[in-house]
Amino acid sequence: MTAAGDRLIIVADGPSAAGFVPPDGVPIMAVKGAILWLPRADYWFSLDPNARTFAMLARRRPGVRYAAAVPPEVELPEGVERLERIAAEPNRTPMPPRNRGPEWWAWRLGAVTPLSEVPGRIHTGNSAWGALGWAYHLGFRRVLLVGVDGTGQRRVSDGARPRQLAHLPFLFEQALPQVDLASVSRLGRVPRVTLKEWLTDARARR
Repeated sequence: MTAAGDRLIIVADGPSAAGFVPPDGVPIMAVKGAILWLPRADYWFSLDPNARTFAMLARRRPGVRYAAAVPPEVELPEGVERLERIAAEPNRTPMPPRNRGPEWWAWRLGAVTPLSEVPGRIHTGNSAWGALGWAYHLGFRRVLLVGVDGTGQRRVSDGARPRQLAHLPFLFEQALPQVDLASVSRLGRVPRVTLKEWLTDARARR
């Protein structure tokens, strides 16, 4: 738990993060490439053991707590926390009926829901989803998502298009019973708010 209490903003690299400025007094968890442009971050997380991830880990920012949930055979640099990656087995359940909808894509990509209740274990599906899992283990219960859009629009950090993200609404909906979750963009049944609304509500409830 941090001095700021149970509030946290998770910032990914989707278009709704463009122009985002971290507000004072709220911890920030950067997801992968968001660390490249955020002026401030307290945490960093990734599920992806790829070259882009390791390039970021080679240039870590002082004062940022880094963690990754990668396969056990993947070596992490010293100083990066290793979290246990929990992935679903292929064809573990029957194919959902809504073929090629959010739930189908979650099934196809081997996502695991809801958030793990076992400390140190991170359910896979997407790095922003994994970041929420880590935040949950850290004790954060009121979380705002920024740049977690579930669209194919270009990333803020490098202008590249992301891989398949159609499953994100389904993933984050599964965390609603566990976390007071909101988003600045439309994400299924996750409440949509502005940053100002979220900050105002969070301050009123402290």
